[in-house]
Amino acid sequence: MILRCLLSTLLVTTLPATADDWPEILGPKRRGISQETGWNMDWNTKEPPVAWKAKVGTGASGCAVAGGKVVTMGASQDGTETVYCVDLTSGKELWSQTYDCEFDKRMWDGGTSTTPVIDGDRVYTLSFRGQLFCWNLADGKKLWELHMEREFKGAMPYWGWSGSPLVVGNMLIIEPGGNGSSRAAVDKLTGKVFWQSGTDPVAYASPVIFSNPAMRGVALVNANGLVAINPRDGSELFRHEWKTPHDVNAAIPVHRDGKFLLSSGYDTGLAQVAPGTGEVWTTRKIMMQFQSPVLYQDHLYLISGDNKQSGTLQCLDWATGTVKWKQSVGGNRGNVIIAADKLIAVTEGGEVILAAASPAGFQELGRVQALSARVWAAPAFSNQRILVRNNAGSVVCLDLTP
Repeated sequence: MILRCLLSTLLVTTLPATADDWPEILGPKRRGISQETGWNMDWNTKEPPVAWKAKVGTGASGCAVAGGKVVTMGASQDGTETVYCVDLTSGKELWSQTYDCEFDKRMWDGGTSTTPVIDGDRVYTLSFRGQLFCWNLADGKKLWELHMEREFKGAMPYWGWSGSPLVVGNMLIIEPGGNGSSRAAVDKLTGKVFWQSGTDPVAYASPVIFSNPAMRGVALVNANGLVAINPRDGSELFRHEWKTPHDVNAAIPVHRDGKFLLSSGYDTGLAQVAPGTGEVWTTRKIMMQFQSPVLYQDHLYLISGDNKQSGTLQCLDWATGTVKWKQSVGGNRGNVIIAADKLIAVTEGGEVILAAASPAGFQELGRVQALSARVWAAPAFSNQRILVRNNAGSVVCLDLTP
């Protein structure tokens, strides 16, 4: 029965998701794209008002949204971490769960960096220290718990576990980063371990499902680079070395037609690679320290920037890497998503910019200052709402009703 479920895994998980939900990091399929229409797309005429604000603890955990519920995470300097579930319309807290978790700044604001994953009636979260939880979405009841170090002899990366778990059929794919347990799969209903494999140290990127005519699998970016695996048993399909100073490989790999886009900061740059062929094109002028690019209609949209490079919103040709246009946005980093042919960019300084998602040029449709302080988490888009969160622990919900 398990094998039959696994064989159908990739077909099931690549079916279109509900457009109104944003159930994990970068939304449906982790591509940063929403199909939702009918929202306010002209902010120069009508600036989006703030629907509500909430305090959720320190960290860079993004928001997951499903069924009108928003789930995110945050830490406290008293040595605890909390999972919050609030109502999407009002911001009213529906439930929260707090547990012990070491607080360690390590040269940034501190706290958790993983984004929760909502799958049906369950929520999966991973703490800074590697505590993996399964919660009931309705009331927050804990259903099971595992620990990356204790159960898998995993090795925590310097800035803590940051990659969100990935639901694949009846499995949850995780990356403990241990010797023999670089990656693992557990039963999403019970936490029972299906398999463990690999020796690569874990980095900070979230895994993603890929599918092309020649191959289907799960792509992970660890400290050594891109590794594609068969989710049935964790066996390796291919790899491409991609080393970055401090092992900060943090951006989710973009994929199309058997090619993958890898991106990092620290003078590493950007490259499109093809298994068995190597690098198709590469540039060291664009730095994606931990923000992830979005591929839309043959073009990449991203905010380039890292510790040494100021943030610029850019559009690149997918096939060649040619820069079509770029626009300074301030700060050093930022995130982008796309909804209904519109580009939504959130700068490190908390400004939300609406523009046309077009290679023809930068066409701004309005902007609003949603937050202050550093914003590292990617935004969420659901039911005519944008959710933006800063590292200090504030979440702002912007109302995009026409």
